[in-house]
Amino acid sequence: MFIRISWGRVDPGKWDEYEAAYREGVAAAGRVQGLKGRIFSRDLDDPDTGYSISLWDSAAAMEAYESGAAERDILPRIQPYFGGAFVTNRLEILLDERYDESEVDSARGASG
Repeated sequence: MFIRISWGRVDPGKWDEYEAAYREGVAAAGRVQGLKGRIFSRDLDDPDTGYSISLWDSAAAMEAYESGAAERDILPRIQPYFGGAFVTNRLEILLDERYDESEVDSARGASG
């Protein structure tokens, strides 16, 4: 599995407009082949900074997205809000552990 992480700092005071534009772009892009999930987040310490994280079943699907839906539907909507600070990294996931909270709570109870 692969992950695409984009980080950016929007112009001060423009977060709400940026978020609306991002959501519009995602809606316009629709269901993207190979996309397994998407997380959109805002930094707690710097409210003008955020991340877009997407999970992909293949590097080819991620690349197709970047040259298709992202370029066509999302980037034109969000680029006006960035004052130059925007970076995207593409990574291969080497370890993916997920935890069910009920299992964690049960383990705590058994050891306590």
